[in-house]
Amino acid sequence: MNPTHTRSLSSLLSFTLPAHIKDDSAMLTSVGIHPYCTVELFGDQVNKDQVDQRTGSGNPEEYALIQKIETIQNNLDNLLAVIAEYEQMILDAPPTPLDDSLKKKLQDKGIYCSEGLMQALIRLDSVECPMAFEAARAQRKISVRLVQKHLDRVDGLRSQAKTLIAV
Repeated sequence: MNPTHTRSLSSLLSFTLPAHIKDDSAMLTSVGIHPYCTVELFGDQVNKDQVDQRTGSGNPEEYALIQKIETIQNNLDNLLAVIAEYEQMILDAPPTPLDDSLKKKLQDKGIYCSEGLMQALIRLDSVECPMAFEAARAQRKISVRLVQKHLDRVDGLRSQAKTLIAV
């Protein structure tokens, strides 16, 4: 066998390891990316007009932060329906002593709502906006205040539920 015609085993073995990186801070090595490997990127091309319209700086990074904040807000919208349902459960609860299953439902739904809002607050807290990204910072600030407002609302509902459960 002529040494000039041999190939290494690694050049003969070619395979694909699909990986979707959802965490922006994840190391590339955590999904098997190493020097000299081929990486294929999928995604949408950023529309420059949209970036300019939505951001003060015209920076695509700021636009990405705004989109991340909006995703958190959209998830929060789903939770608001659950909070409204929880509020209705409390309003519909009879003034007489509650049975154990209704007590448990009230407690569990209140905990679920509080934890969902806290998770949203933590996700918003993890969005780090540089000082130059004024539009993203303003969007984040509005979102944090909104979550805090709903958290106060749920805390009030939970105290009402505790009063009902104690009877």
